[in-house]
Amino acid sequence: MSNQPLANADKIPTTAGKESAHMTDTAKDYGSVIDLTDVSKSRRGAVASYLPGLLSLLGAALGAGKAAAVTAMAVLRSDHKSDEDFRNARQAAAAEIRKHADKLVADGKLPAGTKVSINWHPETGVPQVSVRK
Repeated sequence: MSNQPLANADKIPTTAGKESAHMTDTAKDYGSVIDLTDVSKSRRGAVASYLPGLLSLLGAALGAGKAAAVTAMAVLRSDHKSDEDFRNARQAAAAEIRKHADKLVADGKLPAGTKVSINWHPETGVPQVSVRK
């Protein structure tokens, strides 16, 4: 990008016959050139957050070879306007549960390679989480 102005600071007539003042627009108005080694990267701009209670529940149940009934994350069809909204809510809850299980694996609280299976109770909508065999 050049340092040549894109527009003069003079007044430029608009289509309505009124005049408008515009500032110059140069590369330095937008930023600066930096070295490639100074480029900071983030993972999609998001920082993962974890719920201590969910980590504790999953760690205790799965670590003991049991299943966890995550009642706080129940998803009922009657709470959603469409089947698509219902499926999306289940997928979001399942993704959150899997993220927490992966964190437990990363922290060494569950064996490496542990994956979870989620079965939804047909009446209560509660996700029931166990280690996938």
